[in-house]
Amino acid sequence: MPRQTANTFDLVTAGRAVVDLYPGQDGLAPKDVLSYTQFLGGSPTNVAVAAARAGLRTAAVTRTGDDLFHQFVVARLEAYGVDTRWVRAVADTRTTLAVADLQEPHAPALQFFRDPRPPENDIYPDELAAAAASADTLWLTASGFAADPSAAAHAAALRERRRCLLDLDYRPAFWADARDFHLRLRSVLPHVDTVIGNEQECALALGSSGTPTELARRLLAQGPALAIVKLGADGALAATSAGVIRQPAFRAEVVNGLGAGDAFGGFIAKGLIEGWPLERSLRFACAAGSIVASRRGCSDAMPTETEVAGLAG
Repeated sequence: MPRQTANTFDLVTAGRAVVDLYPGQDGLAPKDVLSYTQFLGGSPTNVAVAAARAGLRTAAVTRTGDDLFHQFVVARLEAYGVDTRWVRAVADTRTTLAVADLQEPHAPALQFFRDPRPPENDIYPDELAAAAASADTLWLTASGFAADPSAAAHAAALRERRRCLLDLDYRPAFWADARDFHLRLRSVLPHVDTVIGNEQECALALGSSGTPTELARRLLAQGPALAIVKLGADGALAATSAGVIRQPAFRAEVVNGLGAGDAFGGFIAKGLIEGWPLERSLRFACAAGSIVASRRGCSDAMPTETEVAGLAG
C-alpha cells in the first residue's frame, strides 16, 4: 500500500526513550572505564529516528523523567527530524539510563537503571489513540504492554485499526518472567499486521521453540499478515501467506551490535509505507542494520536512504 498523504505522519512510534551511556573508549573492561558518552536510545525511539532518516514523516510518543535528561532527549529527536509534540516529562520520575559494556561488540551487555514505575508507563489511552489516528502506520513494542496505564494505551491504539507493526523487543527486566511475556502477547498478536523479533523473542512470544521458518509460520497463524524473524549475522526471513523469503546479512566490521535491529525496523516500516516489494524492504532493512552495526552509536548511527541504497544496490 503506498504512502497515505492525508495523514499528518507516516509513522508514529510509542514507548520508551532512554539515555544510552557508552564507554568513552572501546574495548575496555568495566573496571577500566573512566568516562561515558551519552546518546539518545530506547528501541522505539531509535526506530523513530531510523524512519525519519529514511525520509518518513515521523513522531514519537514517549516519556522522560522530570530531570536534566529531558531536554537532551527532546533536542536530539528534533535534530533527527522527529516530531516531539507527544514527548513529555513525568514528575517525580527519572529518565531510564542504559549502560553498555562494549567489550563484545557483536553482543554488548546492557544494564538498565530504571525507576520501579518508569516514565514511559505514563502513556495514556486517549493520547496514544489520537497519535495513532494521525498516522498511516503505528509502531509498538511488546514492552509497552508490560504495565498499565501504558498497556491500556497500547490496547486502545490497536483498536484504531491503523496499520500496526509490533516489535517483540523482549527485555527480561521489564517483565515478571518469560511466561508473563508470552501470556500478554497472546491477546496482542491477533490485532497487529506485522510482527518482528529475533529467534529468542519469537519463541518466547509463542511459548515454543522451532526453526526460524517454523516460528514465522506460527506467528502468522496468530493473526499477523507478515512475520519477520531477525537472524543477526545470518540476515532475516519474512513470511506471508504466499511463502517465506530470506535475505542474507551484509558484511560489516561490527563495532556495536546495539541499534542494528532498530535500523532494520525503520526500513521495514519505510518499505511497507512506500509500497515496496517485500524482497526490497527486507534487503534494505538488512543493509541498514549492517551499517549501524559498523558504527558506534545507535540513534546517531542511523543511515539515510541514500546510504542504505548504496549498500543494498
